[in-house]
Amino acid sequence: MKRIVIFLIILIMLININIISFAVENKNQDSVYLQVVNTEIRNGEEFSFTINLANIKVSAFDINIYFNNELLEYVSGPENTNVVGSKIITVWYDENGGKNTKQNCELVKYTFKAKEIESEYIAIEGEFYNDEGVLIQSFTDGMEIIANEEKQIQVIEVSEESRVSSDNSSLKNLRLNHEGMTPEFSPDITKYYFLTENLSELEVTAIPENTNANVMINGSKNFKEGLNTIVIEVVSPDGINKTQYTISVTKTKDLKKANSNLETLAIENVIIEPEFGNDIYQYHAIISNTTENVNILAIPENQNAKVEITGGENLQFGNNIVNIEVTAENGYTKKQYQINFYRRNEEEQKVAEEEAKINVQKLNNILEKKGEEHNKNDNTITENIKENLWFIVSYIILSIIIIIIVIYKIKQEKNKKH
Repeated sequence: MKRIVIFLIILIMLININIISFAVENKNQDSVYLQVVNTEIRNGEEFSFTINLANIKVSAFDINIYFNNELLEYVSGPENTNVVGSKIITVWYDENGGKNTKQNCELVKYTFKAKEIESEYIAIEGEFYNDEGVLIQSFTDGMEIIANEEKQIQVIEVSEESRVSSDNSSLKNLRLNHEGMTPEFSPDITKYYFLTENLSELEVTAIPENTNANVMINGSKNFKEGLNTIVIEVVSPDGINKTQYTISVTKTKDLKKANSNLETLAIENVIIEPEFGNDIYQYHAIISNTTENVNILAIPENQNAKVEITGGENLQFGNNIVNIEVTAENGYTKKQYQINFYRRNEEEQKVAEEEAKINVQKLNNILEKKGEEHNKNDNTITENIKENLWFIVSYIILSIIIIIIVIYKIKQEKNKKH
């Protein structure tokens, strides 16, 4: 026993030494850097990577990781991590106000499992703050995962900066110094909304995907009562493309009259995705080749708000955009919900119907198989009971005898004491 304990202690010490020696390696002299743990794997195997700190004190950070969850399976990561679809979010802050800052260490570690990968890219974004809440470094990096002819997978670190083209005019991050902006930021969403009772200005942080892009922010100060618009214009490094993001800021004491949310959004005989939420403004749906018009039910949270629907009639094959604009009771606060209806053509409809039949058949086969397995298990249990009936009866009789003996002994002990 002592030998086993000593062996385990030595093993743990060796593992710790390897971890420590691995963590202190600094690939460059970067303040924040990515390190891939195992660079060669096969489909079905796991690989890990870490984000490390050097020469920088961090009191808070948030990290976003984007991946294809059909090709990669998230296995593990830090405790303060949430997984939403194909996005991983890790948020941490020092609860002791900067006394427990992180420096020169392995900050976080993530582990994934490869599925049937031919080629895939994992994008990583992070923002790191000091004990005063000031952004001290933004971090963008990623990994290319490529399978060769022998299905051997190479995990190669590739800086995201090198993947962003010179004509890119998108933002990779947009946030305010106060909570309340809707919807949640996405580079392809350009309209946002914010409601306030007394703020006169907002601090806007707008980080472009290409760090050489030019970002101009106007309208973030001196809010008046009513509707105010913050305009964020991003110009690509080559000067060719421009993208404009807007934040509609309503300043009012009467929040009820400023309510421009929808309470209900539904389409007759059509399922929209994602599921409706009053702070989700873009949806899509697939309709059959015979559907030319859609009946849309859009009810506002405030019954005095007005709803105007544009589109939904004479739908063409392919994509059709329907806009639903909600004007609040105050007459100036507005929100726009949008649904993209994709109408199948005849050929696409035939394929979809065939796929539906196949899926129904697969489901029926699965249910039948499960039913057979259930009956088989029931029969197996019954047979086992029959085969082992003598043993079961003997076990019960023996248990009863033991209980009687124990009770008898207890009574004898009591009688001796008396």
